[in-house]
This record gives sequence, structure tokens and C-alpha cells, in this order.
Amino acid sequence: MSLRFAVVGPGKVGSALAKLLAGAGYAFLGCAGRSLESARRACELVGSGRATTDAAGLTRGAELVFITTPDDVIAQVCRELAGRGAFRTGATVAHCCGALPSTILEPARACGARLGSIHPLQSFATVEQAVELISGSFCCVEGEPEAVEVLRAVAGALGARVVNIPTESKPLYHAAAVMASNFLVALENAAVKLGEAAGIGRREALESLLPLIRGTVSNMEKVGIPQCLTGPISRGDVETTRRHLEAIRQRAPALLSLYSVLALEAVEVGLAKGTLSSARAAELRALLGS
Repeated sequence: MSLRFAVVGPGKVGSALAKLLAGAGYAFLGCAGRSLESARRACELVGSGRATTDAAGLTRGAELVFITTPDDVIAQVCRELAGRGAFRTGATVAHCCGALPSTILEPARACGARLGSIHPLQSFATVEQAVELISGSFCCVEGEPEAVEVLRAVAGALGARVVNIPTESKPLYHAAAVMASNFLVALENAAVKLGEAAGIGRREALESLLPLIRGTVSNMEKVGIPQCLTGPISRGDVETTRRHLEAIRQRAPALLSLYSVLALEAVEVGLAKGTLSSARAAELRALLGS
């Protein structure tokens, strides 16, 4: 693969894409950033490419352009580049934002470019972690058919699997990702707070929960949902759930509504698993709704 590509925005994802695609045989032209130093760091990571603050001068020669700036300026950057004639006819212009559709790149169409987006469904704390984790993850791809074809090949070169979605479904897809990742952190923070309310130190509470969290994720991977659900809701244990609610009401009332909402969702999972009877499910719904 000799497709020439450029990156505008030398952040974690843009730098990791450049490193992995160059390693897969794509021709890396370089990286443009607001500061020359940040662009240089990305090129040093790759071991090739031109670092510049002149994004338009870089992208005019690219057949594939990734705009990996902060999400709230992607549309603005694309508009400015298009206004300078910075995209060649037939080029694929893509962003990597999970929440925004490819249609925010509409100004690039006037240059004859094809629009798409590719979002690695993964959480990255550092560039090095991004390089390590993209391979084996899923990438959500959407956009115009020609761009989607190019981006599916990009995902394959990254060692990632592809999820195709309609452009209009992007917000729901991203909400699912936020719920699975960001809200997991929020949920475990709530669990730690309950541990603290029970008299366990915060650090010890998290350390004691981590093996349980890992075991649950492992079970989810091995047997899937709903079969991985265990615990009182799965068993239809109304009295244990009642005791939970009372204890939370007395010792951690701010978490009562969160517990109740999640328990109601667990009722649906328990019914799907087949271990929770409809009669017990009705009792639990009444209890949790009150």
C-alpha cells in the first residue's frame, strides 16, 4: 500500500494512526500542528514525515487526510483548509471523533474530496498506549461509500476490526461507547463510595473490587450477556435488594437513584437469562420504583 496520507492534529490518536499506518506501508507525508514542536514529536514517533504548521501545504499532496484536532475545532479546521484549496480531487478526508458524523467535513466536498470518519473504539491515556491498543480493537467507520472503502482498508492495516454504522446513528454509537467506558469509571467510583460508607478505606475499596471487575469482564467475554449476570437480581432475591436499598438510603442516599436505575436494567437482563421469574421481576420493579 503506497497511499499518501497526512495528519492534521498531532494528538494521541493522530500520532498513533501515523505510526501504525506508516508501519503498514502507507506513505506518511507528515503532520501539521498548531506548534511545530508537537508536529515534530509525531514525526519522530513515526521516524519519517515533514513536521509543519502549514496544514494546507501538507494536505494538498495527500490522498488521505486525517483531521485529528480537538473535536470542537474539526469543522473549523476543515472549513479553513477547504477555503485554501487544501484537498485534492478524489482524496479521502476523515476525522476520528466518536460523537460527530462525517458530514461536519462537508466543506471538503467542494474540493472534490470524499468524506468519512473512523473512530477507534478504545480508551487511550498515552500515545504509546494508543499504538499498542488500536490493533485488536474495533473501529467504527461511516461516510460516503468511496471513503468507507478506503477507511475499511485503513482499519485492516491497523489490525482493527470494523463496525459499519449509518451516519445518522453516530450519536447513539458514541453514547454506547461512553456508557461502556466512561460510565464504567463513574459506576466503580460509586461502588467505592459504598465501600467507604461501609467502613473500608477508599484505596482498599478499589483494590478489593478490581478482581471482581476483571472476573465480571472475563465472564462477559466468555459467555456473553445475559448469561454472565450473577447476584441477587439474577436470583430474584427481593429481600436482599430491599436491604440494599434501605442501607443505601441511610448511609449513602445520593447513590440511591443510581442503584435503583441500574437494578431495574438488571431485572431485564435477569429475565432474558431465564433465572428470574416474571413474578419476582414484578416484585423487584415495584420495590425499585418506590
